[in-house]
Amino acid sequence: MKRLFIPTFCLLLFEVGYALDVPDFMMVPKSTWVSGLPELNKDDIQIEVATAAQDANLGLRLVHLKKSFQATRRASETLGENGVIESGDILLSLRPAWADTLAYAHVQLGISHAALAFVVEMNGKKYVHSLESPMSYSSFLDSPHQYGDLEAFHILRPTLTEVEKSNLKGWAKLAMSHPDRFAFFSDYSKPMYKRGLPGVDRPIDQVRLLAKVIKDGGPTFSCYCSEFVWSFLGLRKCSPDEFPNGNLEMFFDPLKGFYQDAPKAGLTQGPDAALRKSGNPNRIQILTSKVFVDLLDSPSDLQGRMSSGHQAVARANKPKMDLLKRYYASGEPADVVPAINQGIIENFSPTAFLIRSDAGLNGLRYVGTVVFDK
Repeated sequence: MKRLFIPTFCLLLFEVGYALDVPDFMMVPKSTWVSGLPELNKDDIQIEVATAAQDANLGLRLVHLKKSFQATRRASETLGENGVIESGDILLSLRPAWADTLAYAHVQLGISHAALAFVVEMNGKKYVHSLESPMSYSSFLDSPHQYGDLEAFHILRPTLTEVEKSNLKGWAKLAMSHPDRFAFFSDYSKPMYKRGLPGVDRPIDQVRLLAKVIKDGGPTFSCYCSEFVWSFLGLRKCSPDEFPNGNLEMFFDPLKGFYQDAPKAGLTQGPDAALRKSGNPNRIQILTSKVFVDLLDSPSDLQGRMSSGHQAVARANKPKMDLLKRYYASGEPADVVPAINQGIIENFSPTAFLIRSDAGLNGLRYVGTVVFDK
């Protein structure tokens, strides 16, 4: 496992208690990074570019915050005041402890949760406020349920116009004023349009239902975290005042499990998308020896690194991971793709946003990775 160390000059400025530790394939192609992020070297926030140990085209833009800021409003204020996060940005919870564990965790790129961020002004200062499912997690990055043990999170930036950002902020304000209209749905394998709900037969139908629930109430909008983010971004071209006649548009089509025609990338292709975009010549070797491999296989080894629920999902998906390993090891034959996709419902997982960004799709760009390590 490769460790990203803080340069010596940084050690002179503050004591570092943690260095982000993830394999190269969990990092982000530098060609997909947002440009123009402010260079920061302050007492409470510092930005550092870290390059993958064996691939100069992969890396992370680390946004270092003090450990004491974790699960407090200080993180919200620091990120807002320094312009690191913008309204409409996507926050992806990163679990570095998932590195070098199970193949399924590797495919998920260590990502366990997705949320939307908005910048709000109060008392002359800017703060970051999240909008997420469960709605109770929505906070100034200080919800103990979500941020109490969260060591790091990625920031992704959709390409949004100022009008679209304003539209989303309008919808977010209304949604936050009626939290009782939303509930968390725990089965990530069953998106809303596949649950047999009346009038929700297509993905766009759940975007329309979300708008209706926000404005008028009605049936409880039950969804998992990434489904909420995906559905909410479908409102970007429609202000609340324009509904029901405004333009609702899916942010991207729900992803298949696997696409063979690059640069398309499916739910199982996160590491592959990053390695393809970087042009890594050892792509196949990395995928077959480091990605689609269970390096820790007992609950005792995984205790404290991955929840029992995520372990159960990983083991249920082990046959699919083994099939993917055989696919890459046997020269990527097209006739295996239907078997890979069999049983995978077209979906939008938390990892889907980073997969699309890594592949250079949908106007998504990587901003940085916040770590609480100073």
